[in-house]
Order: sequence, then structure tokens, then C-alpha cells
Amino acid sequence: MCGIFGILQHDASTVPDAGRLRQTAFELEQRGPDGLGIFSDLGVGLVHTRLSLVDPNERSRQPFWDRTGRFCLVYNGELYQYEDLKRRLERRGVVWRTTCDTEVLLEALIHFGVEPTLAGLEGMFAFALYDRRDQTLVLARDRLGIKPLHFHQGEKAFLFASTPRAMKRWLTLRPNMLAVSSYLLGFGGPTVGDSFFDQIESLAPGAVLRVRAGELLRRTRFVRVEDTSDNAEAQSLAAEKPARVVDRADELLTRSVRSQLFADAPVGVLCSGGVDSSLLAAIAARHRRDFTIFHADVEGPLSERSAAAALARCLKLDFQAVKVCDSDFIERMPDVIEHYGFPFTFHPESVAMLKLAELVRAARVKAVLCGEGSDECYFGYPWLAPTSRNRLRIPGRIDRWLPRLTAGHAQGLPAALSRDGTGLEKIDGQMELELGQTAFDAWQGTNSQRSAARRRCALTGLLKYVLRTLLHRNDSMGMAAGVEARFPFLSNDLLHFAENLPPAYKMRFSPLSLRSQHPLFCDKWIIRQLAKRYLPKRLSQRPKRPFPTDAYERLTISHKFFENSFLADLLRLNGTRLEQLIEGTDRALRIRLLQLDVWGQICLQETPKCRVLQRLRDHTTLAPAAR
Repeated sequence: MCGIFGILQHDASTVPDAGRLRQTAFELEQRGPDGLGIFSDLGVGLVHTRLSLVDPNERSRQPFWDRTGRFCLVYNGELYQYEDLKRRLERRGVVWRTTCDTEVLLEALIHFGVEPTLAGLEGMFAFALYDRRDQTLVLARDRLGIKPLHFHQGEKAFLFASTPRAMKRWLTLRPNMLAVSSYLLGFGGPTVGDSFFDQIESLAPGAVLRVRAGELLRRTRFVRVEDTSDNAEAQSLAAEKPARVVDRADELLTRSVRSQLFADAPVGVLCSGGVDSSLLAAIAARHRRDFTIFHADVEGPLSERSAAAALARCLKLDFQAVKVCDSDFIERMPDVIEHYGFPFTFHPESVAMLKLAELVRAARVKAVLCGEGSDECYFGYPWLAPTSRNRLRIPGRIDRWLPRLTAGHAQGLPAALSRDGTGLEKIDGQMELELGQTAFDAWQGTNSQRSAARRRCALTGLLKYVLRTLLHRNDSMGMAAGVEARFPFLSNDLLHFAENLPPAYKMRFSPLSLRSQHPLFCDKWIIRQLAKRYLPKRLSQRPKRPFPTDAYERLTISHKFFENSFLADLLRLNGTRLEQLIEGTDRALRIRLLQLDVWGQICLQETPKCRVLQRLRDHTTLAPAAR
């Protein structure tokens, strides 16, 4: 939604430099292209750049002050239930000056307190609340870390910002060598705590940070991912009939989609062609017709444009696609790294995401619904499923089915069963659920308590790392074009539901599922059942596919790119030793070294992107894709 920055000087006798505050605002402009607000006073400076989605009137401009002039808020995010919060505050006598959620959040923090307010918020947010009387700051970030918030505690001042590069006018940005070393060893990059920049931290999701000039920081947590575990809810869902559980998922997702369609500006849907984004579009189409489906068409044999276009035709919605070519993975690398903030080898699809965000913005759309969160909550990754007879160790009834299923697979039996509607296709739903639970428990271990703990651990791990990297990708690439990403699968109620859902509703034993990645198991079972209600089978049952390009696997990098480079200085390697490193390592590490060098040039040395791009063009070669 916006970009935020603040400085709280330990010496409150001077006012932060106005020129540097304006330069800082420039660094945040793409996150908030619709408006700018700056406040400075003795010891404090606040900056806000606005992407106006709710109440675009100037009265909602930030930094936003309460009526008394004591409290001020700089805020990035959306509160989807703010109308309910607004009515509660009205009963306390609050009279409104705007129709935006910024004012509602500020008044709630004042009237109800920080932690009580945060515990009940439905939405995504990163904000700083400034108390002018006490000269204190309170920073907070949403429970999943959808919105970014970085900070630096220095000798002279405390800084916070939506992105580390907004701090570069106030401190010298240097590499965090621990993060760099971890990255070169194969780690995707930090998502919480230390960042890629030395002495700049990322506030933990669900955390609160209290700051007073010259004092130690005070950290607390208002929620953790693990807090959604609820034994009573888990038992209730386990006792329900499968159809009723699917009804519940339908109800919760529909409510989430409807709430996130709200804005005083156009909202669209990003669609890859997969089941998650297609389902969101189909639900949204039941409630409004004035939106567009946007798609990144990555050229090559794995392009999913046809599926996304078929969805738009099925729903009778506008469809726009942007072509993503092999050359874009070189040409747009400097742009992506500038906004991503560190090398993006963990998510090469960031290139496509940036081009897609630019398409969305060109269509004058400011916010988009995204399908992230479904794979993590409902086990949509192929590696989460049993993949061999030895790993599965299925006892009892399922063991008797397996030889027949294997033989049937070889002879095309399931296709015949599907045609005449007999045999395994008639397995009772409750029996299939029981079989799925037994198989899943057998896969993870015979002890049910240990299995439940492992499942919770798997979900927590997916939400705490894999999902955070995706949220960072969508936020940074969207905000690079002034487009807000919204995530209906990640509402509070849906997270609670997913955490406590029996595992067989996620990864289910399914006799007719013969996907090569995980035969006999259907991933995201409940999502696919729900999609059947809204979409034709060819769209609702499409398997998860990898990102449809191998461009970086076909990239050749000359050692000459690294001559007199940031990387040579960082690793303290002369020409000969650097050439030996580049020529003697595998392709994956070479890509990491390449992106690390580009990051250093763009984000630390502030080398013009055109110069970096020219070096890429001169010293890299992309082989043609196999057809």
C-alpha cells in the first residue's frame, strides 16, 4: 500500500535534515506513487509515500495525527475488517474525519492499547506509532510478515523503513557477511532478523518493538504462527462429514475474497493458470464483474497462458497477459535486484512477477488478489507426498489395494473405471478419508501424537520460511510498480482452519490420482474439491507445475564479468584466483556469484543500472531452449 520511514535521534536537540528526508521519500516513491507526507521536529523525522486504495482524499494523508496532536501514525497495509473496528470505536464516542482504515487503526491503538488491538486485526500491516509527549515509537508487523519492516539501532539514531535502501541517506550500507556466506552455501536469503545488510534487521512477523531515544529496544510478540493450533477445533473438524468440511472452507474463503476485493480503486486477480489463483478468480466473479485477470506468459513449451485464458473465457472476464522472454531474465535482473533487496536465485520467477506488476499498473489497477498460501497451508508441494512403496509402508486394507492399483496403472485401468463409473471410483467418501488418514499416518510414523506434531512442524516450517519468501517476492515486485498484493488464503480464520484440518483433507490417498510426481495421492484435496464447485474439471484438477523456464540453467557467464568487480573486492580475490573460482565451480554457484555481484553494484555501490546491464550483455550468453 505504501512506503514508510522514520528516524528517532538519540540527541533530541536538533531536527533531522529536511533535504535527506526528501531524498528518503524519493527512495520510497514507487511503493507509494500517489502522495507524499513528511514530518520533522526536534529529534524525530517521519516519511510516508502513499498508494491510495481507500479514501484517496488528502484528508487521509500521512503521517496521520490524532485530534490532540499527541499521537502520529505512519502505516503500510490494509485492514479488511476495519468497518467492524470502526463501529466499536463509535460506541466509545469517536467521531471520524476520514473514511480510511488509517484513522481507525490509530484510534484503536489509542483507545484499546497496542497488543489488544493487534491481536484482533484482520489484514496486513507494518506501522510506527509516534508519541510526541513521551518521544517514543511503537513498531509492529502483521502475523505472517506480509508487509516488510526493517530497522537499525545506531549510536546516533534509531531508523526504520519499508526497505533498507531507504536508509542509505542516513547510514552507509554494508554487506552482512554471515548472510552472504549463507547465501553462497545455498540458503535462499534471510526472512527475519538479520538482513543482507550489516546492522539492519527485519522485524519478526507478529512482533512489537518499543523504542525510546537512548534506551535499549524492547521486543514483544502479540502472536506466533504456532498459536493457531487448537485441539478442540481439530477434534471438531475430524468429527465432521467431509462435505461439511468443504462447505466450511467455501464459506471462509468466500468471506476472505469478498473482504479483500474492497477498495476505492480497481482490484484485479493474478492468475498463473493453477488451481489456487483460478479458484480465487472464480469466487471473486460471483461477487463482482468489473475486474481483470492478469497473467505472465513465460515463453516455451510449459507456458500456461492457454489455461489462464480458458479461465477468463469460462468466467467471462477481461484477460491481459504479458510476454516473458528468455532475454528478460538478463535484461531485468538489475531492476529485480534493486527492489528485491538481495539476490533472488531462490525465486527466479521474480522477473515474471515484476513484468506482471508493470502490466497491472499500466491497466490502472492498484491491487491484485494472489494465490500464495494455499500450497503451504494445504500441502501442495509434491515433495510432501509419499512417492514410493518403501517410504509409504502402508498397512492393512490399503496394502491389499496397492498391487491392483499398480497393475491398473500399467494397463490403463483407472481410465476405464472413470468411463463406466464402477469400481474404485465408487469408494465411499468417508472410507476414502479414513484410508487417507491411515496412509498419511503410516508415512509419517505409527505414533499418532508424533505424527500430529510432525504435521504441525511441517506446516509451521512452510509458513515461517517458504511462504515468507513468496510474500517478500510479491510485495517487493508489486510495490516496484506501485501495485499491492493481497492474499485471501491467509486470512486469520483460514489459517486457523488450515492449521487444525485433518491431514487427509490436504494430502489424501486417492486411487485414481496418477500424477507422476506423487501417484495415488491427491495434493490440496480440499482445495480441489472446492474448485469443482466453481470451475470445470480441466481447470480445477490441474497439477502444480514448476516455474516454466530454465533460463538460468542455460546461462553461460564469462569470468571477465567479475574483473574489477564488487565480488572480487568482497572476496579479496585477484584476477587469476577469481577466474579459477568462476571457471571451476558449478552453474548454480556461478549464478549466485553473478547475482551477488549485481546486488553489490546496485544496492551498495549505487552503480547506474544501465552500466550493470551492459556488463551483463557483454559477458553472459543464453543458450537456446530445447524444443
